[in-house]
Amino acid sequence: MRKKRNLELCGVSIMLKILKYGFIGWVILSILTFPLYWPFARMWWVFMPNVASPKFDPPANVTEARLQDIEYLATLTNYDRSFSDQAQQEFGETLDTLRETSETMSDAEFYLGLAAAIALGNNGHTNLSYRPQYSEFNTIGARFYTFNDGVYVVSAAPDHADAIGHRVKAIDGTPIEQLQASLQAYRGGNETWRTLYSTLILESPDLLNAAGFAASSDTLDLTLISGEGLPETVSFNGHDAENPGDLPWRSAWQSLVPDPENPAYPDWTHAMDLAGAALPRYLTQPEQVLDYELENGGYYIRALPGFKAGEQSIKGAYKAILADIPDASLDYLVVDFRLHDGGDYTKSMAFSKAAPKKVKEDGAIYIITGPNTFSAAIVTTAMLKYYSGERGLIIGEQMGDREAFWAERGSSFRLPNTGYYVNYATGYHDWEKGCKGEPYCYTMNEMYEVPAGDLSPAVTLDQSFDSYQSGEDVVLNWIAERTQ
Repeated sequence: MRKKRNLELCGVSIMLKILKYGFIGWVILSILTFPLYWPFARMWWVFMPNVASPKFDPPANVTEARLQDIEYLATLTNYDRSFSDQAQQEFGETLDTLRETSETMSDAEFYLGLAAAIALGNNGHTNLSYRPQYSEFNTIGARFYTFNDGVYVVSAAPDHADAIGHRVKAIDGTPIEQLQASLQAYRGGNETWRTLYSTLILESPDLLNAAGFAASSDTLDLTLISGEGLPETVSFNGHDAENPGDLPWRSAWQSLVPDPENPAYPDWTHAMDLAGAALPRYLTQPEQVLDYELENGGYYIRALPGFKAGEQSIKGAYKAILADIPDASLDYLVVDFRLHDGGDYTKSMAFSKAAPKKVKEDGAIYIITGPNTFSAAIVTTAMLKYYSGERGLIIGEQMGDREAFWAERGSSFRLPNTGYYVNYATGYHDWEKGCKGEPYCYTMNEMYEVPAGDLSPAVTLDQSFDSYQSGEDVVLNWIAERTQ
């Protein structure tokens, strides 16, 4: 019995020694590997904050609800780092004005007031959600898009199908150029991005009236110019807000694509339907991988937005595309970022390095950008240009943000009563010069950034409405002529 007990005590002693030395080993290993995992721990700690939940009693009325939303919004600068000192002061003053006037404001005025306050950050990623602009406020049952020759009606409900293809000269007597310039106040970022998303406000009587540019919140009088150059003023009645449950998140480029499957527009007509022309190929199947051979030894790849390519990861999709192309076999490569408005740039880094290797030393790599090229697309553009060296050429239109911007975020920031989502930004990016050494340079940038230089198009190629409606792709046509 004593022998058995001695054995049990011996076993316990051995187990304690194993645990003791195992713990000591874990501590030593943690110390030795600390430099490896510290950057990632810092990334979560510094750039992905946990936003404090609002703590308010249920509001007694609309005014109290709005005041609570304003109080909560005032904490935005605890997380967002894009506001300069002056912008923070203006942000506070704007919120003070909202507090004073919130009782008498319409819902649309309150929405735009919040949007204008947040836009003071002057950052493309720091904005009030634009989804309410079409899901909560009325619209005229028509879609606009800006081409190089003006703003055009590209699609409409049946009551105004005859307006499709007309240029919008003015709304309620105010020239369209003046409207677009003024409405930039409600969105942060560069001029291209602000102008792009001002279009959604132009489509809403509620919002234009709240902004002081429409006489009524129910009707807009559009001065339209026909193909013959004749002006005509047409009244458009506001339609009820669209049901957000039926709608995907609406990127600006989606106005260019007919969507007969969408239950919100079952009987709408689109400019492409009227012309009987096929969509430019880059606008087809926007959720799918698109790559194909081009004439004279070229290859086309449409860069992928979001986080997945159908059922495949974006990284896997790129890898599969490049796997079938031998190194140094292409005379030229075209990578198209016109529909790429964001995602996770780390999924595209390997592609940016590998793709240029598929092109001959004396070949060319054409990088196409446009107003919808944003966020991770800008990063991937920068990397592709950098690794392409002198062979890389950016063509098309100005991107939707600057080379230096703020992005990244942690948990959601949502106003407690309106439910409006506020996008904020915590990490600094500079894809022209690099941000290494800056206090809030994003962790992944410090590890992988490249100083890509100026990312403006070396050759500006933009689309007129007529060229778009005819199905022409002016950028690929230019490349085709250059590579003959």
